[in-house]
Amino acid sequence: MTFPIELGGTSGVTRDVSGVGVFFTTNEPLEVDTEISYLLRVPDAVNVRCKGRIVRVNQMGGQYGVAATIDEFELDDSPSARADAHIVIQELKRHH
Repeated sequence: MTFPIELGGTSGVTRDVSGVGVFFTTNEPLEVDTEISYLLRVPDAVNVRCKGRIVRVNQMGGQYGVAATIDEFELDDSPSARADAHIVIQELKRHH
């Protein structure tokens, strides 16, 4: 699944999301074993605020591929969150 991701002062794009982790690309080098908070923006559906830890960083040309855990998550409870966001939510809840 490909979604925009925001973390601190940088952003990126997910390449893979599961209930236990996320892999994304970004222009910023990040440190392995760093605790991070990030926002997954599922277009036209829901935003998911996550906390986790960086477990791997790979240089990929001019970008970095980052694997991070999803240790905690909280759903955006805005009225615009769509009911069909359940696909993402089910995957996250299945592992937590």
